[in-house]
Amino acid sequence: MKKIMTRRVFIASTILAGTALALLPQGAKTSINIEPFKVIEAVQEVLFPKGLQAPSAFEFGATNYLLTVSTHSSFWAEDLKFLAHGAELLMEKESSFLTMNPKQRDKALRDFVSNSSKGESWLSLLLFYTLEALLSDPIYGGNKNEMGWKWLGHYNGQPEPKKLFGELL
Repeated sequence: MKKIMTRRVFIASTILAGTALALLPQGAKTSINIEPFKVIEAVQEVLFPKGLQAPSAFEFGATNYLLTVSTHSSFWAEDLKFLAHGAELLMEKESSFLTMNPKQRDKALRDFVSNSSKGESWLSLLLFYTLEALLSDPIYGGNKNEMGWKWLGHYNGQPEPKKLFGELL
């Protein structure tokens, strides 16, 4: 029997170069606390800052993508919990993170990753979803105006999705 690789597994295996991801089953649906997303958005801007030739995380809608996909039943609940927990740990370590300038945020994030047992895993997972936002179809809330595709010179597949998450038309 031929195995079919999902987009997430493909991206994880190629971009994260061998980092094992625990694919946990979807748990009970929980309401989303927006506070960690403020930290996540700030970290995504460190990863993809304004001013590079690449679009910034804000410009291509990285946080919006994460908010959109995290509300769907197919999103791994444990990933959302881990992302929120990591954001809380970062704020515990660096309470002024949200008010820092970009250079200070970069240093604080590097310190967090190197001095926290969960920091590197947290940042890897966040980078995974940020890259997914950059490369996904814009219908999912990221890759605004196909910025990621244009930046990489990629031509999108046809047919394009018309509804979120394979919903019937």
